[in-house]
Amino acid sequence: MQASSSLPVTQSLKTADRLQQLLPEVFDPKPVLGEQFLRLQLTPDLTIALALNWVEESLLLPTQLITPIPNMPTSVLGLMSSKGQVFWAINLAQLLEIPIVLEPSQYYEVVVIRALPMNSGQVSNTPTADSDANEALYLGLVVPKIRSSVRLSQEEIISPINEVDASLHPYLSGQVTVDGDVILILSAEAIGSARSLLSL
Repeated sequence: MQASSSLPVTQSLKTADRLQQLLPEVFDPKPVLGEQFLRLQLTPDLTIALALNWVEESLLLPTQLITPIPNMPTSVLGLMSSKGQVFWAINLAQLLEIPIVLEPSQYYEVVVIRALPMNSGQVSNTPTADSDANEALYLGLVVPKIRSSVRLSQEEIISPINEVDASLHPYLSGQVTVDGDVILILSAEAIGSARSLLSL
């Protein structure tokens, strides 16, 4: 009886075919669903998220690079600059009236957002293509901790079911639970239109 010389299926295939069999997700990727959000830790019990398409960059900024300006709202730390732009550095927790104090540090964690003033009272999470670039408002949001980004679908974002501090209501877009953590979704546009910042 002649011995069979057949090889295992994976060995008889060409290299590309063998890779496709071993790693099908590389050759036939699933569509990526949802929108990316950046998570920010404001307190041990409060995590918020901003739509990543409003975020210009995140920085670890030496505190001496923020220039204090007198007679400003208490949430305004001063002026800062990045990429040729000069804009306000805002203590986000203080703007949201959350009673926490930034720990003394030589650096601030800063999220630079592009916030557009509200028109006709509408707040959206997505900047429109026909928005006037000259109306763009950049703000440096100083936060205790910048965490990772997370991708969320609109179906995952629900109306807040837990009691939320009234000071957050003007900025709140929804709530989501990720890995057991409740995350409040805030509107960057609403933050840029905060009443205390209108005089800046």
